[in-house]
Amino acid sequence: MYAQLPCSDPVCRTVAGVPSSLLPLQLRVVVQPAGAPLGDDAFTVAFHPDLIGAVVVKGRQDEALVLTRHLAATWQVPAARLWEDALRALSVEPLDVRQFTLPASRTEAYSVTGMGWPGAAHMFRLEPVLSRRLPLGALVMLMDGNSFVALPLESNATLHAASALWDLNETLGRHALEPLPPRLLWVRGWTVRDLNAAVVDGTFTATLPRELGAPLAELN
Repeated sequence: MYAQLPCSDPVCRTVAGVPSSLLPLQLRVVVQPAGAPLGDDAFTVAFHPDLIGAVVVKGRQDEALVLTRHLAATWQVPAARLWEDALRALSVEPLDVRQFTLPASRTEAYSVTGMGWPGAAHMFRLEPVLSRRLPLGALVMLMDGNSFVALPLESNATLHAASALWDLNETLGRHALEPLPPRLLWVRGWTVRDLNAAVVDGTFTATLPRELGAPLAELN
């Protein structure tokens, strides 16, 4: 139940003015670089050392209003439920999803871009966004807070295309207005792991997390 109690914190006043019946519909998730100026008590999770996810409230002018933890605590809603509600509400935001073939490979990937509201947080709802099951998740390169490229993992062959995905990020990142740190991520639901990708002496390298390496070893 999204019950609201008075809050004297100026950061909370606008959010506290949203009718409680509308709050579940106005929750959203955004992805920001670590250290983004969201205040000391923002409702965030550091899913990566360089990146955070934040639950925010969509304002009347489509602005992202910071949700503080102390205000959220008055709603008597578990934190996991808040994240789920925010992702569910995020699903109404329009996206530009395009399938394409990665350069120098025959592997299909997807570009995902928000068409109004920032689209990067849709990385946490890949299956409905890409309209396909992803039992092994996908490799994701975040371009900025609005877009990312996803490579669905279906076999070791698609994993071998990771270097092409990394090269593509180098190209696209130069055109992003506020690029996020270049990181190759494995994403499956809420699970996010950094593959520590890099090019060393001209050779692409990446480290598979244990929970991905085991099932991939059973595939062709």
